Amino acid sequence: MVGELGGAFSEIDLARLAKVSHVINCAALASFSTNSQVLDTNVGDTLRFASRFAGSKTLRRFVHVSTAMACGTQCGANVQESPFGYGETNHIVPYTRSKREVERLLRTTYPRLPLVVVRPSIVVGHTVLGTLPSASIFWVFRVVHGARRFTARAMNRLDVVTADDCARAIALLAVKPTLAFDTYHVSAGTEAPTVGQIISAMDEATGTSGRRYSMCRVRDFGKIAREVVGRDRSGSGRLIEHALRLYAGFAELDYAFDNRRLRDEIGFEPLPFTDYVSECVRTSRGVGIVEQMRWDFK
Repeated sequence: MVGELGGAFSEIDLARLAKVSHVINCAALASFSTNSQVLDTNVGDTLRFASRFAGSKTLRRFVHVSTAMACGTQCGANVQESPFGYGETNHIVPYTRSKREVERLLRTTYPRLPLVVVRPSIVVGHTVLGTLPSASIFWVFRVVHGARRFTARAMNRLDVVTADDCARAIALLAVKPTLAFDTYHVSAGTEAPTVGQIISAMDEATGTSGRRYSMCRVRDFGKIAREVVGRDRSGSGRLIEHALRLYAGFAELDYAFDNRRLRDEIGFEPLPFTDYVSECVRTSRGVGIVEQMRWDFK
């Protein structure tokens, strides 16, 4: 069955949907753009899709894939696994705001929906295949590693999980007969590595070492971008500079997303980023940073 998230379904497809017992809703516009389509898709279309299952007698679970950063920018360093309150919070990009809003509306609009919210943290690479399935975000680590400077402290944590660990956790939460909670983080949690540890692991993976990592200012991102692309690719340079500003906002938060619920529920033991970053480095050889960026800026 092929269709759009908020689109209409044929009578035949609606009959098939009526028999569905488990839904994993991971469709979204995962863009950091300020385009209004982000809100329209992630909130409006998601609610329309969920309405297909309201009142279903066969549906046993509706797993909605959100994002850990839906918590906003005003949390403590250790973000808990729990439903959000209804108060306003600040966000770096509309995407995370839209994911928080649709969580709230799913709960209030369809209170009888057997909803389970899953919030992955930063999903980067695959434990074995590295960046081959998806190179999303890894280019940022390459830029920071090459520049050896960023606005985040070396001791700031970056909560990263692999795509395969994330997918496995979502699938297990979808099919497990009973769950203790209705909200889970898929994250590294207390095992989240620091910026300094990631730089060291990438040094080992690349067989290189450079000057000691240091903090820089936002105004330095233009120079870093030019170092990456050269002066003759100003368009790509501006895009890198803009992206670095956004990702710096997240890195400076120093968040670790508590995953004790998931560990207890399914025995979740994610592979640390520093243990598989070598695979991401290996599969990125020969791939330019600008080319790799296309995973995130299509």
